[in-house]
This record gives sequence, C-alpha cells and structure tokens, in this order.
Amino acid sequence: MEFLMKTIAIGIDLGATKIAAALVDETGDVLFSRTLATIPEEGAAPVLDRIATLANELSQEAQQLSQNLLGIGIGSPGMIDPVAGTVHNAVNLGWQDVCLAEELKSRLRQPLPVWVQKDGNASAIGEYIFGAAQGCSDFLYLSIGTGLGGGLFAGGQLITGANWNATELGHISLDPLGRACVCGLKGCAETVLSGDGLVALFKTLGRSGANSVTPGITPASIILDARKNDPLALATLAEMGRQLGIVIAFCAAVTNPSLVVIGGGLGMAVFDLVIPRTRMELKTRVLPASWENLQIIPSQQKSSAVGAASLAWYYSERR
Repeated sequence: MEFLMKTIAIGIDLGATKIAAALVDETGDVLFSRTLATIPEEGAAPVLDRIATLANELSQEAQQLSQNLLGIGIGSPGMIDPVAGTVHNAVNLGWQDVCLAEELKSRLRQPLPVWVQKDGNASAIGEYIFGAAQGCSDFLYLSIGTGLGGGLFAGGQLITGANWNATELGHISLDPLGRACVCGLKGCAETVLSGDGLVALFKTLGRSGANSVTPGITPASIILDARKNDPLALATLAEMGRQLGIVIAFCAAVTNPSLVVIGGGLGMAVFDLVIPRTRMELKTRVLPASWENLQIIPSQQKSSAVGAASLAWYYSERR
C-alpha cells in the first residue's frame, strides 16, 4: 500500500482511564505525544473537551513541521459507526450515543477530517499499515489488557459486521456458569483474558490448593512469579493460554487467518509464557489446515495512538 510522502496524522486512543494522543508520521514513528486522564464519571462533555485539548495541542505542533496533516483518527470503546463517527453503548465510558466526530470537530481550532473506529479495529489497521501485519491480507488482531478486544482483516478489508460489532471476542461466553462479567453474561473470555481476569483466576486456583510466593497479587506479580517458576503462577498463565487458544480456534475455524497478532499491555507481557499452551489448545480444537501455517506473533505498534492515527491513511486511501 502506497501513501503520499511527508504526511502526518493525529492519533487519539480513548480509554476509560486515560486518553493517549500522538502525532505520527507516515512510517509509524511518534513525533510528539500527550496524555490526559479520561475521568468519564464527569460526563461526556468534559471528556470531549479533553480530547479536543490534546488534538489542538498536537495540531499546533504539526504546524511547526513542513508536512501535510491528514487529520485525526480516534480509537474508542463501544459500538462505532465509522461513517457517522458515532459511539454507541461504550459501557466503560458511560456513553450511550455520542456523536464523537462532530463533537470534536466543533471544538477544533483548525478544521480537520476526523475518523472514528472501535479501538480494536484501529489497532488492527495500525498493524496492517505500520506493524506486524504489513503485507498480510488475512489476519486477526487480539489485544489483552483491561479487557479483550480484537480486529479482523479478510481479503485486505477490515471486517466490521452488520451493526459494527464484529470481533467482540471478549464477550464470547466460554463458561456460561462461570464468573460474572461486566457485560452481564457469565464466563466471558475476558473474565480470564484481562488484567482483572488473570488476578481472579490466580486467586481461584490458589484456593484449590497451591500457594503463591507473593502476598500482594497483581498481574505484574503473577508474571514475575511465573518467571521464577512459581507453580501457581505458571498454572494460572497456562490456563490463560488455554483459553486464548479456544478464542483463536473459533476465529481460525470461521475466518482462516494466516496470522494472529497479540497486542495490549498484558498480552505483550505474557506472550512467551502463554503462547506454547495456546498452540497446544489450538491443535486440539480445529483441523490441521486451520493451524499448520498459522503464525502467532507479538504486536509491533510503538504506541496505542499509532493505530488510531493509521485511520487517516487507511480511510483517505478509500475516498
């Protein structure tokens, strides 16, 4: 895929805890970055004001460079209508229906195009343009962090679904009698494949008999203990890898990707610890044609905002 030379874009990764923004060039390098707390409990308007503050600051930085500012890409949780630029049912933000693109445009000092996508889709586009999936037309992106998100390319096209809810993989119920999820279901994949899920699983397995060497339990402490060969930590990450294998098996059977990219802070941190078990589980659940040539590799994105910025190149090429 070829793009105009000497172009830059603003990327904004909207999360429930923080808003990460970056000015990104056409190679995927971050030129400037800014971060603000989201504070969603204050309501949508203050959050939109903070997004605009970051966008205006980076737009001003862009004016100092002799490059073409394509516009602003935003990755957001929720169900996203990318044509209208609206966010629906973003539970972690407390947003039901917010016209994000238009609200931001009304707050910008400089008129700019604004593209909005689901955060997992934005990250998948970032991998396609700048990261681990360059040149790959059929791949799955999975992000493991505070939750489990994803994005899917098939035939070189992003798959968004009938009502923009494709690859909502964190809320596949793997155990309908399992732990309650914030979405209202039970046993969702992200009740294990997430930071809170990892800690909860560790505690559950600990009550079954094994003891941990760490009194204060966090995802970081579990990973550290696993690297010290603590049996409980290793068992916890093995189960995490097993359930990741189940999720990938579903996707492999339906979409037959040639590549799976694992991203997210937690996903990157545990990659080498869980993927061997993931591969084992995958082999027990789908035909060899679905896994024999399937690569599973870590993300190559340099910032959570790079995927959001990549929307500018992806959509400007499709006008």
